[in-house]
Amino acid sequence: MTRVASGRSRPDRPTEKVVSAGGVLFDTRGRVLILKRADEGTWCFPKGHVEAGETLQQTAAREIREECGLECEIGRRIGEVRYGYYWPPEDVNYDKRVVYFLAYPVGGVVRLEDRFSDWRWAIRAEAVRLMRRRNDKEILRKAITVAGLSGKT
Repeated sequence: MTRVASGRSRPDRPTEKVVSAGGVLFDTRGRVLILKRADEGTWCFPKGHVEAGETLQQTAAREIREECGLECEIGRRIGEVRYGYYWPPEDVNYDKRVVYFLAYPVGGVVRLEDRFSDWRWAIRAEAVRLMRRRNDKEILRKAITVAGLSGKT
């Protein structure tokens, strides 16, 4: 697999707005599922672009299923993040908005898409230690609060 990494937005390139949705999955022990991107080596939550005719919740469920093989019940909205980046393969900047929901596995087994190299059910401290992006850490904090798991992970 050829590794291509995103970079800082470039003022000389066009910018496109995109909307994505994803999920923060908790198991019955209160651990959170995190995925490791093969291209950048960063840990994240499953998420992806909204397709025509989909609701944000449908997108979150589909992306979780596609990226890690789990069927999920989509719960309450956690929050959203926004960020920009440059994507070399398309020579464009993206202004991205991602809406996250709580998600609970109801079936399937973890089976990663090839763009991910690893996964784990992590306790809160481990997830915070492994995740480099401030946005992901903030979404995790909000998810723990919304799920009523404060002090349990």
